[in-house]
Amino acid sequence: MTKRLGEKTIGYFENLGALQKQQYAVLAVLFDFDGTLTHPGSLNLSEIRNIIGCPAGKPILEYISSLPETESASAMATLDAFELEAAGRAVPNDGAEELISYLKAENIGMGIISRNTQAAIERAMRNFRQTRMSDFQVIISRDAEILPKPHPHGILLAAERMNVLPEQVMMVGDYIFDIQAGKQAKTL
Repeated sequence: MTKRLGEKTIGYFENLGALQKQQYAVLAVLFDFDGTLTHPGSLNLSEIRNIIGCPAGKPILEYISSLPETESASAMATLDAFELEAAGRAVPNDGAEELISYLKAENIGMGIISRNTQAAIERAMRNFRQTRMSDFQVIISRDAEILPKPHPHGILLAAERMNVLPEQVMMVGDYIFDIQAGKQAKTL
């Protein structure tokens, strides 16, 4: 039996051309972490950019990956340290834990796809009251050997691990990379 997620608000989307309603089965929800499930703990990206020499407007992870190996390792260690410290100050976004509880009760699979490290995710999760890492079937961080968002690889890997099709997954995020990755993976 297919579970339906919030039929009135999520389960039906209007086809604007034909004005016909279509129903979509949501079997899994993948969340971005910072800014989606959490209020990030004041990560000073300008300071990080300045320290590692990343030009304004260039994504930090992509900049770091373009550096020679020794510089890349040093820049990544700097980013990791800043993120871990900020993760200690992160708090759940309003309604995040209630949504996770609802999805869990409805047996909707859940996962996290993040450009953060696993350690930063685990540290921030300690600030959740009801939600545990074990509530998520899959957590894919930048520690995984995958291309980061906006590449769809993480979403496709998560869908495979959750034994669902990408078309049965809803990707929820707060940044353009989340939207781009979701579209490329053909998620809802």
